[in-house]
Amino acid sequence: MNRLITLLAVASLSVSAMAFDNTQAKQLDRFYSNMTQEALAKSKLTVSADAVMKMLREKKDFILLDVRTEAETSVVSLVTNNTVKIPLENLFNEKNLNKLPTDKPIVIVCHSGARELLAASGLQQIGFKNIQIVKGGIAALAVANSVKNAPVK
Repeated sequence: MNRLITLLAVASLSVSAMAFDNTQAKQLDRFYSNMTQEALAKSKLTVSADAVMKMLREKKDFILLDVRTEAETSVVSLVTNNTVKIPLENLFNEKNLNKLPTDKPIVIVCHSGARELLAASGLQQIGFKNIQIVKGGIAALAVANSVKNAPVK
């Protein structure tokens, strides 16, 4: 009898360990199924560092969302009127989402680009429309920041 109970318990745990959230999986399938190679090639998701420098120089109305960690931003920081600093791990709490406008472009930057894509994907999934990521991240912005490209103060 004890053996039967143990077997049933193990079988029950095995089934629940293999389960997943089917509703969430369907939502993600709808979102990611549109990301074909052709669609990504035509996408306006990425923006060059030179284009961001031009936007800053021309004082365009947009948000430069820095999703790097506090440790990273303490070493190399973006200091513009456009910059909002929210580490990726804190981005999706309501207080921080309320800091982001829904009526103007948001350009996301991290160190090299990986976290930008995660942030952009998540923001798009919850309804933000005008999102772009800096191709190459802060490293590319550092290279693009020259006397010719730097915003005039």
